[in-house]
Amino acid sequence: MELTLEREVPTDTTVVPIKRYEIYDRFQIAPLEGIAGRMDVWCPMIPDTPYQRVLDVSIAAPGPYELNREPEFGNLMLHAALLEAFDKALLFEIRYVVERLRVPHRLDSPPVRALAVRGLFARALAPEQYVDVDLKTQALAEQVVGDECSPLERARRIYDYVTEKMTYNAAEQSWKGSTEHALACSVGNCNDIHALFVSLCRSLGIPARFVLGQALEPPPPGQEACELCGYHCWAEFFVPGLGWVPADASCACKYGKHELFGDLEMNHVAWSVGRDIQLQPPQHGGRLLFLAGPYVEIGRNPHAMVERQIRFFESS
Repeated sequence: MELTLEREVPTDTTVVPIKRYEIYDRFQIAPLEGIAGRMDVWCPMIPDTPYQRVLDVSIAAPGPYELNREPEFGNLMLHAALLEAFDKALLFEIRYVVERLRVPHRLDSPPVRALAVRGLFARALAPEQYVDVDLKTQALAEQVVGDECSPLERARRIYDYVTEKMTYNAAEQSWKGSTEHALACSVGNCNDIHALFVSLCRSLGIPARFVLGQALEPPPPGQEACELCGYHCWAEFFVPGLGWVPADASCACKYGKHELFGDLEMNHVAWSVGRDIQLQPPQHGGRLLFLAGPYVEIGRNPHAMVERQIRFFESS
């Protein structure tokens, strides 16, 4: 007997936008004459998220390595422990194929409720280095939201306040993503802008966190690839019934793109979540303010002689 499967024909013909990128992350540790021992190398790896899928990845390293996740945020990272004389340069090369997906949140859905179990989100409610959650930020946050009770609308009012108050200027940033700097100067880069957003959300009991990544700007005419400098960050806040919702107040301040409450531009690719990061296995130095790129220790001491180059192609 022949079996026939009847499939329901979908009536929704909406095409979900997708962009595909080929990304090359290359970093080199300079040679160290006369130094031998143990070198530990960590590097963030692009993860799968609701907004991006890693379709392919290849890694070339100068020695054995492992892939780990740290337990607090779940960040994925490469770790290599090298035992040798370091009189030659050590090169790591990682290639990705990443699909970026548009996943806009339905912010016109029924009213969401307040957070019931705060303990599950303790890490996203507490102060961090340079991210204040105190009586000062609480008083300001309450002034900003007024009599609004919905956590979603409270976050929206905070977003509107931050984008109106802050001016984007990377030359006048704090270099550490500081609530205090944002409040005192009303100017900064993406980290300062989102430090203020995260502080005000947390001060009202709305879990919020940083997402660190890159904005893959298109290459100049006639060029096929683009080399990236620096990084870009945005924020996510959590509301029951919606989950983690993105908010990019920095692009609103810099470019006047105010539709990025609940959405992200399609050229944003995330590398890591959170601040004050303890690596896996744990580093001997202090927690990293951000997990933005390679971190190296030699004999338990941080080593800064690392050159990194990130290039990408947009593919069909």
